[in-house]
Parts: sequence; structure tokens; C-alpha cells
Amino acid sequence: MRLGQIGGATVRLNPLALPMMGLAIWLGSGQALVILSVSALLHELGHALAARLLRVRVIELELMPVGGAARLDNVWKLRPGQLIGVALAGPVVNLAIALVCRALPPGPWDWAAAQAARQNAALMLFNLLPALPLDGGRILSGLLARRMPPAAAARVGVRLGFATAGALLLLAARSLARGRLNLSPLIAALFMILSAQSELQSAGSAALASLMERREELRREQVLPARLFAVTPETELNSLLPVLRPRQAHLFLCLDGEGQRFVSEEAVWRALLEGGKETVGDVARFGQ
Repeated sequence: MRLGQIGGATVRLNPLALPMMGLAIWLGSGQALVILSVSALLHELGHALAARLLRVRVIELELMPVGGAARLDNVWKLRPGQLIGVALAGPVVNLAIALVCRALPPGPWDWAAAQAARQNAALMLFNLLPALPLDGGRILSGLLARRMPPAAAARVGVRLGFATAGALLLLAARSLARGRLNLSPLIAALFMILSAQSELQSAGSAALASLMERREELRREQVLPARLFAVTPETELNSLLPVLRPRQAHLFLCLDGEGQRFVSEEAVWRALLEGGKETVGDVARFGQ
């Protein structure tokens, strides 16, 4: 459900939010859910503000039953510093809200302030877990992306996300076994499971697009770090894909008994797209 726009980003309400609100009101937890929803919105606005400061476009802000999500423009093509900065902004906002609520003097707002402090502390800690699609998972992926391709970094984060979702499902089952209905961990687990595949697809497609746009990237940046790899004529072209990283240039030195020849990254991609060539030797033999 579309609610409007903030700073050029569309604000949407997740379809699960309304049933969750109705159930919370029926169970007598409506006020707590309102505080959680406002905290989640401020969390996402923190992401949006950081994204604007770091020149990252925010496409959409989505509010969900137990939090929210800021959808950034091609998140996996961001520099690690941008990704980490945007991811940290949400938990920082929650920490600030919790500290302000704790510092308020006694008054008629005591219950709401205590709830807000607890919920924002919980949101901050939960979102800092190193598992995708949580903020901690994006921070971890940003750090890993310095040493491995984004798709590989995303796979690590998604595996940790599945493990976190499993722990949340066990927590929900434990609460139910004790006769207490707690939907928050169940819905959070389902959200993490359903988001896993889209995270992997997004990381893979962004990395591929960045590699294919290397010439434009070099023109824009003026300089890119380069990586040199020694290969043999028998090296399969597909085996080169895992070592290719966005925002870096790659050059392959083909060594055989007759001498050596450099094979460019562009020639490798052209051979893969056109088909008919399977090894580095095929590319080197037919020329670049």
C-alpha cells in the first residue's frame, strides 16, 4: 500500500502490516506496536538521510510489521564505505532515540518512554546481527566485498540470515509451547527467508553489470586498481568469473611453452557472451 513520498522515495506499507496491527490491537498490544512502527519509520529515515549524504539514491521505504526496509538503487554496486555508512545510520538513529527516552524526566509519558527505549534498543541490537537482509549483514558484506566478489559476500550474509531465521523460529515455537503467542520472531524469520533469494540475485546482477561497464567505470573514475592473474591456455573461461570484482580492472597473462600473451578482461567477457570459445587459449589464439 502506497502511503506517499519522502525525499523522492516512495513510502509503502507492507501487506502484512495491517493484519498484524489488527491482531496486536486485539491482543492489547496496539500502543506498543504504534511505538514500534514509528521507531521503524525513523530507522528507515536514518538510512535515507545517510544515503542522500553519501549520494546514494533511495527508491523506496517499506514499513513492515516488525521493522522496515530501505531499498537503495543497486545496493550491491555501492562502494563498501557507502554500503557500511548507509547501513549503520538506522541503528544509530535507534540508539539516539533510546538514549533520549532514557534521559527524559519523570512524567505522564513514563510508560511510552520506557517502551520506546526498550524497543529502539531491541531494534538496534537485532539490526546489527551480521545476517542479511539486516543492517549488520550489509555491514559484513561491505567488509567482505573488499576481499571477495559481492555475490560471494552476499552468499555468506544469506547463510547467516538463514541461521538467524532458524533461531527466530525456535524462539517463536518456544513461546508458543509456553502458551504465549509472539508473532514478532515468526514474522521476522519469514521476512529474512523470503528476502534471501532476492539478495543473492541483486548481488549477482549488480556485480555482472559493474564488470560489463568497466570501460565506462574507468572513464568516470579516471583510475581503477588492477589485478594480474597468471593462467594457462587450458584455463576455462568460466573459472575466471569468481576472481572478477567490481571497481577493479583485471588482466590475464597466458603462459605456455611458446611464450606469453596478455588477455584482457574485455576479451574474456566478449568470448563468454559470443560463445564458441571455452579456454583462455582460444581467446589468445584468435586474438583480442
